[in-house]
Amino acid sequence: MATETLADSLLDDLDDLSDAEEDQNQENAVAIDEINNSNDSSNHDDVINVDDCSSSASNKKWFIDDAKLQTHLAAIETPRTLSMGANDNDEQQYQLMTASNKFLITVQNELHRIHQDLIAAYRPKFPELDELLPNPIAYKNSIKVIQNATDLTLFNDQLISEAKLTPNQIITLSVASSTTQGEVLEPSQLQLVNNCIECMEQTQFIQQKLILFVESHMERLAPSVSILIGASLAARMIATAGGMAELCKIPSCNLQVLGQVKATSASRAGMGTSIASATAASNAGGNSRVSKPHEGMLAECDLYHRVPGYLQRKALKVIAAKLALAIRCDYVNLESGRKRSNESGKKFRAEIERKFAKLEEPSMAPVVKALPKPDMETKKRRGGKRMRLLKEQFSESEMMKQANRRGFSTESGEYGDDAMGLTLGLLEKTKDGSGAIRHMAGSAGNKRKIKQANTKAARKKAAQMNAVGQTNGLASSMIFTPVQGLELVNPDAMREKVKSANNKWFSDNSGFQSALPKKK
Repeated sequence: MATETLADSLLDDLDDLSDAEEDQNQENAVAIDEINNSNDSSNHDDVINVDDCSSSASNKKWFIDDAKLQTHLAAIETPRTLSMGANDNDEQQYQLMTASNKFLITVQNELHRIHQDLIAAYRPKFPELDELLPNPIAYKNSIKVIQNATDLTLFNDQLISEAKLTPNQIITLSVASSTTQGEVLEPSQLQLVNNCIECMEQTQFIQQKLILFVESHMERLAPSVSILIGASLAARMIATAGGMAELCKIPSCNLQVLGQVKATSASRAGMGTSIASATAASNAGGNSRVSKPHEGMLAECDLYHRVPGYLQRKALKVIAAKLALAIRCDYVNLESGRKRSNESGKKFRAEIERKFAKLEEPSMAPVVKALPKPDMETKKRRGGKRMRLLKEQFSESEMMKQANRRGFSTESGEYGDDAMGLTLGLLEKTKDGSGAIRHMAGSAGNKRKIKQANTKAARKKAAQMNAVGQTNGLASSMIFTPVQGLELVNPDAMREKVKSANNKWFSDNSGFQSALPKKK
C-alpha cells in the first residue's frame, strides 16, 4: 500500500505541473497581447499632454475618503461609556491605539504621494521650486501663497508669515523665479494644484488627530517609554518608526538620529525632506530647528537639556541606550498580554540621572605634595672595574701632560705664538736640540688594554696567531746555487723534513728501529 500511495502522489504532482504549465502559457500569451496593444497605442500618441495628467489626477481617489479611516476617526472621537467594564475598555483602547499606529504609517505614505502629485502639477509653472524647497510643508505653503503670480517680490510678507520662510529663502526664490522657464498655468491646472493643497492639509489634520490620540493613551501603550522621554515625544517616535514592533527593532545608535532634520546646501532651506519632521515643525508654529550632527528628535527630551552643552552628546548616547531597552520591555509586555507598568522606565531614568550627576561632578583639585627632606649626605657613586676602565679612556695622556708643563730658564720668542704663550711646553725643541718628543718609558699603567670580544671567531683567530711562529725578517725563498743559479725554494720545507725525521727516530712512540738498510 505504501508503494501504491507513493506512486499515486507522484502522478498527482505530474498532473499539477502540467496544469501549471498550461496556465503559465496562457498568462504569457495575455501579457504579450497587452504589450502589443500598448505599443500600438504608444505609436499613435507619443507625447503625454498636461491635460491628461490633470484629468487622471483629478479622478484619483484620495485616502482621506477611505471608509475604514472615517470609521476609525469616528471611533476615537466617541467618548467611552462608563457602563463598560474596565477590561473591555482597556482592550478597546488598545485596539484603537494599534489601529491608529497603522493608520499613521498609511497617512505618512499618503502625504508623500500627494506631495509628488503637487510637484507634478506645479512643475510647468515653477520647475525649480521643488529643489529649492525640499520640505513638503514649506513647498505646499509657498505654492498656496504664490499661486499663478510671476513677481514674487509682492508676496514677501505673506511668504514670511504664512509659508514660514526665511529672508534668505525668499531671496533665492525671487532670483530663481526671474530666470525660470515656466509658464502660467491654465485655470484647470491651477484648480488641480489647489485640490492637491487642500487634500494635503486635510491629511495633515487627520495625522495630527491620530498623533494626539496616541499621545493621550501613550502611558497605557508604552508606560516605560513615556516616563523616560515623555508621552508626546514617544508618540512621535512611534509614528515615525511605524509602530512599536518597528521601533523596538531599531538599535540605540539609530535612535539618536531618528527624525533628524538635515540642512542641504542646494536648497539653502535648512529643512529636511522628512514628512514627520516637517509636520512636527509646522505644528510647533515655525521652521524646524536644524539638528546638530548625529542628533534627531530624541534631543528634545528633558533629560537631554538638563546637562551642560559639553556633555550633551554623551548624554544622548546614554538616553538612546536606555530607551532601546525600555521600548523592548513595553513591547514584550504588550505582545505577551502581561500587565504593563512603568517600573522599568523609572529604573532606567534613575540610572540616567545618577550617571549625569556623576558626570557633572567637578574634578578633584590637584594635591600639593610637600617637598622631600633634603639629603645632606654625599651620595655614593658607582665604582668598580668598569668605571675605572671608562675613566682611563678619557684620562689625559702622558704626551699631553708634557705639553702642558712649562720649563724654567728657557728662552721664548718675541713674536708669534711664543709671545702669546701658545707653546708645546716640554715637547718643544730648544737650541741644543733637547726637548724633542721623548719616548715615554712604557709601564703597565701607561699601556691601555684593548678589550677583545669573547666570541668564537675571536678565540679562533687568537689561536691561529699563537700557532704561527715568528720568522726572521731576512729569510727569503730565493737562493743562489752553483748549478742552477737563481732558484726559488720553500724555506720551511727543510724545517718540516727535520721535524719529521726527529719524530720518526726520537719520538716517544718510535720504538726500536734499525738504521741498517733492509735486505732484499
